[in-house]
Amino acid sequence: MPPIIKHVAIAGISGNVGSHALQELLKQGSFHITALARRQPATIPAGVALKVVDFDSIDALTAALDGQDAFIDATNTRDASLSIRMIDAAVAAGVYRLIPPEFCGDPGLAAARALPPFQAKSTIFEYVEKMGRENKITWTAISNSAFLDWGLRSGFLGIDLFNKKIELFNGGMVPYPSTLLSSVGQAITAALQNPVETENRVCYVHNAWKNQKALADLAQDALGGTWQIQARDMDKAFSDAMGQLENGQSTSQTMVDIIKYHISTPSLEQTMGQNDNELLGVRVLSDDALKDLFRQIASDKGK
Repeated sequence: MPPIIKHVAIAGISGNVGSHALQELLKQGSFHITALARRQPATIPAGVALKVVDFDSIDALTAALDGQDAFIDATNTRDASLSIRMIDAAVAAGVYRLIPPEFCGDPGLAAARALPPFQAKSTIFEYVEKMGRENKITWTAISNSAFLDWGLRSGFLGIDLFNKKIELFNGGMVPYPSTLLSSVGQAITAALQNPVETENRVCYVHNAWKNQKALADLAQDALGGTWQIQARDMDKAFSDAMGQLENGQSTSQTMVDIIKYHISTPSLEQTMGQNDNELLGVRVLSDDALKDLFRQIASDKGK
C-alpha cells in the first residue's frame, strides 16, 4: 500500500509554476510544506517551513529532503545538472514521489524534444524514467503545454490583449493545448493526492485546445474595437534562430522564436488524445469562459 503523502518539499516557489503549486498545496490544507531556497526570500506564506539550502551540494539537498514524502522540482533552468542533483538527493533521502520540472509539451514527441529549448528537460526526464525503472523513486510528470494566462499576459502566444495586436504564426491554424498556471498547480496537488493512479507516468492536462486563430477570434469578440493583425513566417524565424545558435549569437528571443515555431508546426505539436483532466480536477474552459479570461487579463493593463 503506497504511503499517504503528507510532507511535501518544493523548490522554485518564486517562479510561475512553483508559486502556483504552493498556493494550491496551501489551499488543500492537508500537507506539511517545506520550501527549499538558495537564499532567504522576501516573504514566505504562513504555514510554510523554509530551508535555505546550497543547491550545489547534494549532501545539503539530501539533508533538507530527509523525512519528505514528496518533492516538487519547480526550478526553471537550462542546466539539467541542477535537477539531476536534486533527483539524486531525493533518492538518497528516501523521498517517495518526485514531480520533475517538466511542465511543457508531450515528452514523447522526439522531434520537439530535440529542439534547443527542451533539451535539458529531455535529459532530466530520461534520468527520472531511469530512476523509476530502477525502483529508486516514483514520479509523476505534468504535461500542460503552453501556459495560457502567462502566454496572454506576456504576449508570448501572439495575442496582445493590452494593445489589441495579433501576430499569427504561420496562419495560426495548428491546434495546441494550453493550461492556466493555477490549473498546473492544481494538477500537481491532485497528483500527490492520487499517488497510485499517477505513479511513474506523464499526466496530460489542458484548459483549452484551440489553434491560435480561434483564440485570437475569441479575444476580438471579447474586447471589441479595432485590432492590428499581421502574419509572421515562423519557418523563417526558426531558420534565423537556429543560425544564431550556430553562430554563438543566441539571445532569449532566439529560444522564444523556436518555441513559437514549435506550437505553429503540426509535426511538432501533440494531437488530441486521452487526458487526465478528470483525474486531476482540471476543467476545459468554454468559449465564454475564455472570453471572460481575456477581459480579466486586459483589465489588468497598467497594474
